[in-house]
Amino acid sequence: MVVPMDEKRSMYIKYIGILVLLCLPMVGILGLFLSRNIITPNDEFFVVSKGETPIVSSNTWNLMIEGNVNNSLTYSYSNFTSLPSKEILATLQCVDGPSGTAVWKGVSVKELLDLAQVQPGAIDVVFYAADDYSSSLTIQEASMDNVLLAYEMNGELLPAEQGFPVRVVAPDHLGYKWVKWVVRMEIVDYDYIGFWESRGWSDNAYRTPLSDWILHAELLAISFLLGGIALMSGLKRSPVTNFFQDLPKFVNKKFHIVVGIGYLLTSLSTFFYWVISTILNRGAIFYTVHGITALVSIVLVIPGAITGFKKSKKRDQNKKTWHYKWNITSFYLFLATVILGFSLIFIRWLYFY
Repeated sequence: MVVPMDEKRSMYIKYIGILVLLCLPMVGILGLFLSRNIITPNDEFFVVSKGETPIVSSNTWNLMIEGNVNNSLTYSYSNFTSLPSKEILATLQCVDGPSGTAVWKGVSVKELLDLAQVQPGAIDVVFYAADDYSSSLTIQEASMDNVLLAYEMNGELLPAEQGFPVRVVAPDHLGYKWVKWVVRMEIVDYDYIGFWESRGWSDNAYRTPLSDWILHAELLAISFLLGGIALMSGLKRSPVTNFFQDLPKFVNKKFHIVVGIGYLLTSLSTFFYWVISTILNRGAIFYTVHGITALVSIVLVIPGAITGFKKSKKRDQNKKTWHYKWNITSFYLFLATVILGFSLIFIRWLYFY
């Protein structure tokens, strides 16, 4: 039977439109990832603080370096900015999602530690802020060449909300290690637990693929795409609806099984990836609605897969099978998980920027 060109055109438009919708989360996350390589203007850079921005004057500000050192040091603002400086391009990644990239200029923390002459047995460098916030890096971490106490951002004085007069820049660590409004550095001989660390967040806060929410979101988006295609290919063979009956011939039972397995594997991988990274970075899981819907959707994917393998080779007849019920419910919950995840990103973007 020859299909009229008008019908073919309508069919192509319909399925291209559906695929575009299914790909939107993946494209959106990819765009956010690529934007990390673009320098963020100071007035567009996100702001995260535990409270109000403290008012710190460069005329009265002092930086004290003390503790397990041979030379306790005190710098005024003019003394500090007269020290040898360096510039680095680095991305500040907040554990809650927002990120920004800037050119930071400041003094190497390693140089400051060398001038203070750290004593044997020292373990952590504690950074204290004017707003009573604190966090720490190990001596080894603080001695990395890219760790600075920065006083300029994108060629301008550090803005007040970004930590003026100086802030920590630690590119290999998440944002809560980038202490703002630093007024004191203390070298200690024990493992110091800072503000957020004492509330369950990881003490090392390393930026790794496992700790980066972008990778989790991209995996979630890929799984969502595969789930949508699996659902359409399954409904082609079902009497539940005629909407997908005109799918191309290559969308057959074998195609449905392969894509369905891909959906199952990517869903499980995404879920367990999220569980592991959340435990490592937060010390807890399922503390958001997003996490709870993800758990339920994954729980339903498993019986959906099992009933699919057991399902008869015959075409569904006159009823919605358990395979259909498990999978349609799971996909709707998966859709809710994606929407909630992107809603969190959008809400955080409105809050932080």
